[in-house]
Amino acid sequence: MNRLRATPRPEYDERVHGEMAKAIAELESTPAAVTQPSIWRIVMKSRITKLAAAAVIVLAAILALTFFHRTSGIVWAEVVQRLGEIKTVSYKITADIKGMPGTPEGYTTHTTQDVLVSYEQGAVRIDSALQVPGGMRRSQTYILFEDRVVVSVIPDQKKCFKMTVSDEQMQKMGGENGDPVTLLKAMLEHKYTELGRKTIDDVAAWGIEVSDPKLGAKMGSFISGGMFDQTTVQLWVDQKHELPIRICATGSSKDGRASMGMVYDGFQWNIKIEPARLTPEIPDDYELVAQGKWEAGKEGEEIIDVLRLFVEFADGRYPASLKTMTVANAIAPVLKKKFSADSAKPGKELIARLMKVDMVGMMYTTLERDGKDPAYYGDRVSAESPQAVLFRWKIDDNTYRVVFGDLSIENVPADRLIQLEASSNKKQK
Repeated sequence: MNRLRATPRPEYDERVHGEMAKAIAELESTPAAVTQPSIWRIVMKSRITKLAAAAVIVLAAILALTFFHRTSGIVWAEVVQRLGEIKTVSYKITADIKGMPGTPEGYTTHTTQDVLVSYEQGAVRIDSALQVPGGMRRSQTYILFEDRVVVSVIPDQKKCFKMTVSDEQMQKMGGENGDPVTLLKAMLEHKYTELGRKTIDDVAAWGIEVSDPKLGAKMGSFISGGMFDQTTVQLWVDQKHELPIRICATGSSKDGRASMGMVYDGFQWNIKIEPARLTPEIPDDYELVAQGKWEAGKEGEEIIDVLRLFVEFADGRYPASLKTMTVANAIAPVLKKKFSADSAKPGKELIARLMKVDMVGMMYTTLERDGKDPAYYGDRVSAESPQAVLFRWKIDDNTYRVVFGDLSIENVPADRLIQLEASSNKKQK
């Protein structure tokens, strides 16, 4: 954790949150069917809606730390230096999400998160509240870096879940694009706009804005790299103290069905945080709904498993893209139909698979960031096109793993891939 304290790591936190999101997805799938809502939404009328709601909380939480660390490294060198000296911080996140899977058309889901971070203790706590059609849903999530574990607790439901992170994956999270200097370089590689000076809560601040969906490939940003097709991030720094004062992020899907606006503010630096507040206490009567493990190097196979859900439940009609919101919105209706209020809940094996839905966008971004040259054609390929290329990524310098419309798999050299994709495109015209 000393590493984290010295250099806030966006990738590190984001991935860990990703695990959290992943596990939550499982939970949500338990009560209902699709995005991370179920655990927290068991009280809701629709299990699917509950699941979707939970997902939002987790996503917002993920974005919280993700953006805090990422953007904190994009302003001046003084900001980077000061952040390296920070021992603790608390802040608040508010978000409005439209088009969340499982919610009524046109419904805007409001969520808030209160975040505590201790670089000394190596722990994070996120208290989340999600306003859904059935009422308010609350949860606490703990990220324990040294223990390599994420624990989420839903008190109203007496449920919890646990996600462990492998040593290899944890090392990867901490070593790739994690320090503020690396992040600053990454953002400056994109087109950015100097926003100049403005007053925020009676404080003079300077800001910068980046709008680029590819930003996540280099910064591990959840909202830009895995959740939405279009994204914009603004970072404002307190002119006097040279520390972040506000972060704003917006995202939207290509089809316009989903969008999100988030604000991070209320930063309090170097405050006293009692160790007990960062330690999860789970009563004996709580149910462990799901647990899983995040390992490095298996992103492609995990994505294939998500696509299998569409063969099993959606007649082989794949999502148009692998952005998280697009995938979730595509699978939610069919799962809701299958697991209606009168139907039995999905088994733990299915829940474990559903949890991956919430991570699919981030996994695809990981392939991009790692130089795996992935491509996905779900907008024009279905199970009815068994010989068409649906998805592919590089597994070594001259070999690609190709997934066809019927989900059969073949490893081919680069020149053969060109022929296969050309043939697929010709057949789809």
